[in-house]
Amino acid sequence: MNQFPEAITKALSEMKIESLTPIQESAIPKILEGRDLVALAETGSGKTLAFVLPIITKLIGAPKRPTKTLVITPTKELSEQILAVAKKCARFTNIISISLYGGKSFDTQARELKNGVHLIVACPGRLKDHIEKETIDLSGVETVVLDEADQLMDMGFLPHIKVAMEATASRKQTLLFSATMSEEVKTLTEEFLKDAETIEFKANQTKAAISEIFTPISNDLRYPFLRFLLKEHKIKSCLIFTKTKEEARSLNALLVADKYKAAVLEGDMTTHQRKKSLMGLKEKTINILVATDIASRGLDIPHVSHVINIGPPQNSDAYIHRVGRTARHDKPGMAITIYIKGEEDFELEEILSAQGKELSPTKYKEFNYQLRLDKKSLKLI
Repeated sequence: MNQFPEAITKALSEMKIESLTPIQESAIPKILEGRDLVALAETGSGKTLAFVLPIITKLIGAPKRPTKTLVITPTKELSEQILAVAKKCARFTNIISISLYGGKSFDTQARELKNGVHLIVACPGRLKDHIEKETIDLSGVETVVLDEADQLMDMGFLPHIKVAMEATASRKQTLLFSATMSEEVKTLTEEFLKDAETIEFKANQTKAAISEIFTPISNDLRYPFLRFLLKEHKIKSCLIFTKTKEEARSLNALLVADKYKAAVLEGDMTTHQRKKSLMGLKEKTINILVATDIASRGLDIPHVSHVINIGPPQNSDAYIHRVGRTARHDKPGMAITIYIKGEEDFELEEILSAQGKELSPTKYKEFNYQLRLDKKSLKLI
């Protein structure tokens, strides 16, 4: 902690952070030295602080014009989360930080930008809008951070990133953080981080602190089996992932009707609705959040004890990000994947194979797999 000025050590003390994680210990000195960096680490390893701390350190005493740092991140939720961390770290400084994403007033953002800011955390779409309408000046940016790079590429933001990189052509430092190194991320590094140093901490793997269970069930019994799991594991706080928005809404409606404290989080919701659902889980007014993959990347909700997948996700990267929402801050966690035997086995085997694992199904002797439901009581997710 000695590498930080007093204003930051005071903030870290208030945040009750007494030591650094391995990726923070490795990345921070390199960033302070001004090196380009590709940092790969498992979810929950502390990647956000790994770049926020040295950035805030370098910004202390700098003027607010021109903007010195740009962080590009894939979702509104992540931009708000990074902004919150930056503001906490900069609490005892004069550093001004803002976030840019769709759903907030463009004109208000333009006014904030005109007034001058040290640090911008932006989603690619809204950032591109400001660049094209010339309401943002990035000519003085010295450091660009590409956060959750794998998701940026998965969501098709490469053209937006190229626009941002062109607008920050005079930058001195480029940083890339990701939980996985996909072929698309390799393409990104080859184009913009040719001479970067790479550090890697258990990337492309789930955390050892996560207990993984893979359990087959028939399609008709998925909902009663889910209710059984919630009771069997005494689950107090969990994220349930579905493949589609329709499934998420349907499952949430079933849970709410059955008196569970649940909410939904999916891409068609407004910014206000999404924030309300997230805050419900963070503030414990709900204990179940049913979500699509929008909630699988980077979100930090420390007390989530379980992640439940209703069916396997799209690929190994998506699986790693989903289950990484539990076992945060050195706490243990459990990830349960429910899959339809004979239909989803192959998808799950491919996901596990990419991590060097084999599928080992778990069955619960306490559950009645012969349960028969009449049409009136049959509830399908």
